[in-house]
Amino acid sequence: MTFYYKNSAKKWAEKDKIWSEKHEEFCLENRLPPAAKLLWQWLMRQGQLGEELEPDLAEFNEWVAKHRGKGYSRPTLKSALNQLIECRIVQMVKKYTWRIVKIITRPLDWLNPKKKLRNENEIYDLPAPNAYATEAGTQQQQQSFPVQENVSVLVEAGIDFDETDTEVIQRPHNEIKLALIMFELRGGFEKIPNPEGWIRTCLRNRIWEEPRNYQYLLSQWGNLTTWFELFPDEREPVISNT
Repeated sequence: MTFYYKNSAKKWAEKDKIWSEKHEEFCLENRLPPAAKLLWQWLMRQGQLGEELEPDLAEFNEWVAKHRGKGYSRPTLKSALNQLIECRIVQMVKKYTWRIVKIITRPLDWLNPKKKLRNENEIYDLPAPNAYATEAGTQQQQQSFPVQENVSVLVEAGIDFDETDTEVIQRPHNEIKLALIMFELRGGFEKIPNPEGWIRTCLRNRIWEEPRNYQYLLSQWGNLTTWFELFPDEREPVISNT
């Protein structure tokens, strides 16, 4: 028989709602960008960790704008949430729209597979993922690591990365394409003396999501089917009012 100590789990989760040095270390180890880090901090304040929550990313962006001076772009918001999902910080339960979702935010201790619970019978009571979350996770795994395809397109562009450089070649293929487009936009080999380093930095910072770069991409590919190869998570291009 399995015993659930919900009160202990809640106390455990409540303690983990305090942002700590361990959270900072987790962000560094997983290379979480500022937008994802802020979203994690915001989600921790929204409700009980380990329980279902229906946040609105528009409200998060209002909070960001209040303290940062301006909010994030839609692609940046979507990317921040996806990165938290990839790191298992967030479990997707149901997706209503791109900004309104039902999720579970996990305590930091839950993310550490090496740490055992204090009592073997004490199980953290998380709802089982539904079919949507399972299917989405499977698709994400299938799309996230096209190693050979990434190496091939980089070599074809004249930029050398081998299979040991996992930070680059294990990125989703559309991000490799976007980085190469940005590389050419910034002058390519004529103006960039270290292409490999530039591509790595571009992928880390996701510079194609900067408003000016995104609008350029939109003007060139927004009306083409190529757009959905570059931004597979978007049902339609985001038109800026500015």
